[in-house]
Order: sequence, then structure tokens, then C-alpha cells
Amino acid sequence: MQQLLDMNRDIMFSVREQNVHGMDGLYAPDKKMLWSGDDKRNYISVVNKNYHVVENKDILGPLQAQMINYFDPIVLEDVQIKDTILKNGKVCYSEYIFPKIKHGIETDVGHKTEFGLRFVMKNSFDGQGSVVMWSGLIDFFCTNGTVTGKYDVTRKRHSRNFNTDGFINAFEVTMHNHKEIVDGYQRLADKKVKYVQVMNLFDTLTKVKDRLRSGTLSEKLSNQYNAERYTRGDNAFAVMSAMTHYASHGTGRFNLTRTGDQGTLYKRQEKVTNWLRSDTWKEFVAEAA
Repeated sequence: MQQLLDMNRDIMFSVREQNVHGMDGLYAPDKKMLWSGDDKRNYISVVNKNYHVVENKDILGPLQAQMINYFDPIVLEDVQIKDTILKNGKVCYSEYIFPKIKHGIETDVGHKTEFGLRFVMKNSFDGQGSVVMWSGLIDFFCTNGTVTGKYDVTRKRHSRNFNTDGFINAFEVTMHNHKEIVDGYQRLADKKVKYVQVMNLFDTLTKVKDRLRSGTLSEKLSNQYNAERYTRGDNAFAVMSAMTHYASHGTGRFNLTRTGDQGTLYKRQEKVTNWLRSDTWKEFVAEAA
């Protein structure tokens, strides 16, 4: 709980503004520079003059206060917080995991998996990105992060009318729906699938045109499914686990490129969230036995 009270974490940095001037004194009236730091200034970006800055602490402060008010102190004892600051602060992520809030499922081969609560906040100072919060679950068996449910992704633009009401509402909805979401995973675990169905699914989701070509994302997902079904069985839940493994791991068959970072994994999670919302996935689940 002490971490939730700490408003001095590095990610709580203040963002300052100043006019933009060229070396010859030329002034850019429609632009401003964003920077952080005190003694040592840290350049962040140049944005439009009317861009409204929403600092990380303006989002995380109210959200963390809501967590403290909502949860029993015992639940907050081992909350896990991971902050990621990229590109000199231009893109920031804060991830919160609550290990004590969990429900489990079991597949027909006897494999058991527990799911805990997970929230991720993304903020950026590039003049374009919205504030985003993903609210969902994390698979404690292999740390696959998934975001699910009606209110799984909440976005708000940087504006003078910005407030955190939507994020707090999304947090509460996920709390209430946690058990229902896990029950949905159990239904996936009860649905048997055939390997050819899985290959066709991955080909469609990743838009593969030439199945004979090696090294495609579809092929890597199929190989990951083989690993998942060895443990979890031949079911739709194992298929979903292969996709969320891709979204959560930057090593092994899903190695990040040289320029990849934690932000790349969060982008993958957005992609997988879209896959799991797609008609292609819904049709696949409906056809499963």
C-alpha cells in the first residue's frame, strides 16, 4: 500500500512549457516545447500551442486514491506497480497488479490457472496520443496479460475538460465483472478445437497470404499453441493463451526487434485485444465443440 501513497515515483514528473525560438531569434507562435526536470532540463517534445498537458500524477493520483478506498488494506499489501518511461518521457506506462484478487479455471486435462486483476495506464506528451487505461486480468500461470470486458479500454484526449471519471468507472466495472470474465474463460476451456481450425484462425487474424512462407506471425502463433495445448489441452482457452503469450513476451519465438521495448509489448496487447473482439474470433469460438 505504501507504493500507492508514493507520489514521488519517477513517473510523477512535472511537465513544463516554454516558447520555441530558432537560433536566429525566429519565434514559432503556434508551437511550444515540453520539458521536465529542475537543475537538468530534459527535452520531451514540441507540440501545438493549444495542446493541453495532462500530467501523469493528475491521472494516477485519483486512480490510486480510488484503489485505496475500494480495497481492503490486506489486498493492497502486495500490490505490484511497474512504471515504464520511454523516449525521454514522451510515452509513459504504469501497470498495477493485485495478486490477492483472483479466480481460477480448470481444463479437461486438469490444468488449473488463476487470474488476478491488472490495470495499465498509458499517457503521452507527443501532442497526438490520448490517455488510455486498459483494465483486465493477468494469467498467473505464465504472466500472460489480457484485457477483456465491455469497459476494457478507456480513452480520453488531452483537453481542458479532462477528468478521471471514466477511468475510475472502468476500474469499478472491472472489479464487479472479474468473476464473470473468468467464468467466460472457463467456457472457452470447455470448448474443444481442431488444429486445422486454429491454423485457419491465425492465418485470418494475421492476414497471411502465403501459408508456405516460413517465419510468419501465424506460424509462430501456431507453434505457441502447440506449447499451450501440451499443458492446457486442445481447447479455445489454449488458443487465446497463445495470443496473449505473444502480447506479453518479447523473448523466444516472439523476440523483440532491436528497436523494440516495453511499449512494443503494450502495442501487441492492443492488437490481441482487437483480435479477441473480432467477428473472426467470435465465429471461431461458436464453431468450437
